[in-house]
Amino acid sequence: MTDSLGRTHRFRTLVWFISVVVVSTAAALAQLSTASLNGVVRDATGAVVPRASVTLHNSDTGVERNTFTNDTGTYVFSDINPGRYTLRVTAPSFSTKQVSDFVLAVNQTATIDIALDPGAQTVVVSVEATSEQLQVSSAELGTVIAGNQVHDLPLNGRNFTQLLSLTPGVAPISVGQNSMGGRSGGFAAPIAEGAAFTFPSINGATNRSNYFLTDGMNNFAAFLSTYAVPPIVDAIQEFKVVSHTDSSEFGSVLGGVVNVVTKSGTKQFHGSAWEYLRNDAFDSQDQFAPVVHYHQHQFGGAVGGPVALPTLKQNTFFYFAYQGFRYSKPVATRILVPTAAMYSGDFSSICQSGFTGGICNDRTPITNLVDHQLYNPYTTVAGSGFSRTPYLNNQVPVGTNPGDIQPQIVTFLQTVLPAAGAFDPAFNSNAFDKDPNTQHQNEYNLKLDHTFGQKDSVWFRYSRINSNVLKPTDLPGLTTNQAIPGRNWGGNWVHTFSPSLQLQALFSRTTVSDNAYTKFKTDLTNVIQAAGFAPGFSSNFSGAKGWLLPSYDLRNGYVSGGESVVLTPQATDNNQFSVTLNKLKGTHTFTFGANYISSVFSSPLSFDSVSFANGQTGDGNGNAGFSVASALIGVPDSANRRDVDERTRPGGLFSAFFQDSWKASPKLTLNYGVRYDLTLIPPYGTKKTIDKSGGIETGDFDFSNGTYVLQYPPPPCTVRGHAPCIPSIMLDASGKAVACDPATQQCLPPGTLPPHVVIDPRGRISHNTYTNVGPHLGFAYRVTEKTVVRGGAGIVYDNWAAVSQMSQNIEGDWPGIGQLIANNLNVPGGLTAPSGTPTATYGDPFSAGGVSAGLPAPTPFFSGGVNWHYDPHIKNAYAYQYNFGLQHQINSTTTVTGSYVSALTHRANIGGMYNTALKPSPLANPQSRSLFPYMISTFYDRSVGFADYHAFQLSVDKRFSGGLAYQVAYTFSKALTENDGWFGAEGKNVADPYNPRASLSPAGYDLPHLLVMNANYELPIGQGKRFSTGNHAVDYIVGNWQVNGIMSVRSGQRYSVTYSNGDQANTGNVGWGGYEQANLVGDPNSGTCPNGAHVHTQTCWFNPNAFATPPLGTFGNLRPNPFQAQRFWNVDFSLFRGFPVWSEGRKLEFRAEAFNLFNTVIFGAPNADQSQAPPPDGNFSTITQRATGNNARVLQFGLRFIF
Repeated sequence: MTDSLGRTHRFRTLVWFISVVVVSTAAALAQLSTASLNGVVRDATGAVVPRASVTLHNSDTGVERNTFTNDTGTYVFSDINPGRYTLRVTAPSFSTKQVSDFVLAVNQTATIDIALDPGAQTVVVSVEATSEQLQVSSAELGTVIAGNQVHDLPLNGRNFTQLLSLTPGVAPISVGQNSMGGRSGGFAAPIAEGAAFTFPSINGATNRSNYFLTDGMNNFAAFLSTYAVPPIVDAIQEFKVVSHTDSSEFGSVLGGVVNVVTKSGTKQFHGSAWEYLRNDAFDSQDQFAPVVHYHQHQFGGAVGGPVALPTLKQNTFFYFAYQGFRYSKPVATRILVPTAAMYSGDFSSICQSGFTGGICNDRTPITNLVDHQLYNPYTTVAGSGFSRTPYLNNQVPVGTNPGDIQPQIVTFLQTVLPAAGAFDPAFNSNAFDKDPNTQHQNEYNLKLDHTFGQKDSVWFRYSRINSNVLKPTDLPGLTTNQAIPGRNWGGNWVHTFSPSLQLQALFSRTTVSDNAYTKFKTDLTNVIQAAGFAPGFSSNFSGAKGWLLPSYDLRNGYVSGGESVVLTPQATDNNQFSVTLNKLKGTHTFTFGANYISSVFSSPLSFDSVSFANGQTGDGNGNAGFSVASALIGVPDSANRRDVDERTRPGGLFSAFFQDSWKASPKLTLNYGVRYDLTLIPPYGTKKTIDKSGGIETGDFDFSNGTYVLQYPPPPCTVRGHAPCIPSIMLDASGKAVACDPATQQCLPPGTLPPHVVIDPRGRISHNTYTNVGPHLGFAYRVTEKTVVRGGAGIVYDNWAAVSQMSQNIEGDWPGIGQLIANNLNVPGGLTAPSGTPTATYGDPFSAGGVSAGLPAPTPFFSGGVNWHYDPHIKNAYAYQYNFGLQHQINSTTTVTGSYVSALTHRANIGGMYNTALKPSPLANPQSRSLFPYMISTFYDRSVGFADYHAFQLSVDKRFSGGLAYQVAYTFSKALTENDGWFGAEGKNVADPYNPRASLSPAGYDLPHLLVMNANYELPIGQGKRFSTGNHAVDYIVGNWQVNGIMSVRSGQRYSVTYSNGDQANTGNVGWGGYEQANLVGDPNSGTCPNGAHVHTQTCWFNPNAFATPPLGTFGNLRPNPFQAQRFWNVDFSLFRGFPVWSEGRKLEFRAEAFNLFNTVIFGAPNADQSQAPPPDGNFSTITQRATGNNARVLQFGLRFIF
């Protein structure tokens, strides 16, 4: 394919722009992982002192940097490694002034002004830095999490992301596909099994809108927006979450940038060794899970110091860390399986009130319609509605006739599923899955630092992880073997041209693979074939050998699971290039930057599934029925087959910025700049995938003009003989493309495209957005020596969120058949049951779409399946971000900060189904009422949404001194969204895609109140402490204790009450349930459930009679997420006992840690699908899980040797 002239012109313009930026000023990440220090040197009269010598001495390494003040008396040190420093200032006729032992943190811009006194330079006057904690030079939001917090606060599984919530504005709730870190199957972030972790919403942004850096290097897994390679906790020096900054060097995400700084070696050898142990004997019993035996070990060591070579010892330092993790814990999942009676056709148990004349006496609330009655779908008669013959007394015959329970299905399910045991109504279960769950993980980290005199310094870091997991699936005997190797490495060079000009250059490479095989414990080929599954559905996969067990989803809480092969050799594959130039001119500090990160993805994957719903054995009008009966007679509701070789061509992100920090006066600093972000969306497919399932020969819908766009057209099917290919077609009387019938002699020439199908001459689908320019403005005004007022505003773009995943979503689409999804199958009046009688079969649900024949449908508009499409003109979301705050330093170690924070997001993503009917209606044939009636409705992501966030944030930060450090973070906020994420699969969905504002409501991660407190406290008992006995032996026994803790209190998680049993609004929305809200018809917070339980209890969280099914042809009267689950609170606590050994600075430390110290049970959101029955017949309004982050108390014991 050839590019258009427009694209060539834009490319040349881009190259010219990059060249100008890089050649004239250099560019990039500035001090993302470092600090800077500035100030003004004056004499006793207040006059500035030019050409004063300023020396910055690193107390840990002994490395010094020197500069001079300019004509305005200003000095600046940029790109400083975080750590402890001493500042020394000398000038002729003045005594030397020294500021001793202050700390510079990651991304801190500190200001220390110096007043020189007349005298001899040999006279040294030492003063204490009293205000470096105040943020007097910028208006950014963020909290530094210091090394003592990282190493000493209790961390379940030692995953640093738990500490992100110590920052105000961080809501530790994820409704995105990264909520499990990807561990639910494929594309995972490497996470220790059983560990707590957080991929949060930061300041109202989505869970995908965050970015991870380690030492300023990209460490980002773009597919799910998680970290790529987790840093070892003992190798972390500190980290900071930066958001809403007035500096244009930050951008590309609407949430937060997580800056992790790893340790460097020092002039003395330091390190640690550790072992942490957990097992079931230490833990409390989880009421939602049975007792199982498990063992967990986390161990490792770290050492750093000077490189022991004579020529390098003074200037070269190293730090090495290793950590191993071993985990073994069989699952103990309660599951629900069909009973023996159901297999024999007896479903009388689902009717609670008995039968009259063979018809169940149960009635639906409010509408008083027959409920829990089964009907034979093959007896459907169309009239004003549909009518069916009931199965009297819910007795379904076993046989081979349509509508009978099929013996081959019974045999299949009895082979795959365990036999039912005693029913447990508290958990709606009658069986267990106790398959093994193991993990073997090794991590390594090496960092080298070297200084070449005063002009140059370099560092290099290499981090590696290998994680191998065997995990269950809930279906006994079905397990996933998953291997995740990851690498993150690179280097940094800083060159000082002069005291006023400095250059930084950085390169990094990040790779993560994730290969997962989900297989049954025995070969089920014969069982699958005997059950009647067609080769075109459950076999003939390009990425998997033989047959794959389809996931046979019975719904209504019944267990399901199927085999799959998900290979992702390039889950993350990024290269980063970056340079930065800092220029001091008068009272201005100019920073110019550019940064490029490449991104590519590949993943062959194969699986198949078929699902069942109540309606297929209901009365034909959306009432009654039971999904297990639908499954046993073989009448599906939906199906999915995926067989693709997903690959993208290189894409990535280019950014450039200009920033000026101007000291307008001794009290006022102004920051202003501009940033340009260009997302290069990775084009789908490579030429290596030509003629392959799910390869480059695919297309996408463009609903802006009603066309289907091909990016790389394949040859005619008459030439290739299999998909992907252009089918032979002819036009019917209405002009619609239909399969060619040679007998009519009306076939169009081979290769003729159907109407409304076009080819993009650029050879790709997406159009990049070239107008993402974001200005930034902020100020910091020092009202007094201890009080600062600051504020900032800017336009920020979301350049990473979901881009990698979105670009591969069109895999296998027409004219291929690699991805087929069909929903609402066999719904009376629908495409597969126009007269009400089912036509789609469980064994070959896509036969009408050509999958069995291996050829595509005549057109992409009714191809027998749905895919995840996106608007070819989709644009990056952007937000107007504002903050205004006040910071006050209480004493030399404690500050308090209050801020108002706001973000108004535009072009937010709206996913879910599109090209549905323009309005809900009870009238038949919703397709005729759609935007383009000749096109199917499909998943479709667009950048047309809006989100609104407002918050008051308060923090108190006491740095470690006198044996105590603590932080308090409180957030009072409101986060409103129309849609929480992407692809119709994350959080809530809009009901009406043509009016998304009607779904503006609290986000799934909206937490109005959020309080997190943490502390490290060395008890003042023992030698050298406040309370000492004076006896060394006694002090040794009673001293050296430390306590640490994190307490979290927050509002309950948001949830919706939805209706998911079919398309009740009758708009043709064939996506999975969740878009339709229920009708609120009463008070959900009063009354009782049918089981007699009162509201706000585990078995009856709300009154189910307060909700009703929306009338046919209407949306529910609720907006999403109006309700909240139980308020959350948790305390994690640790107790340390140190034993000094050998010499000062060495100790052996015993640690006892308790996660959920008080063993508090916090209920999660209730089961809130109104189409399901309430207890005791179903689980509507019941709670069957704990809240996110709430687990039964876990005790962990550890030994740590520190030197």
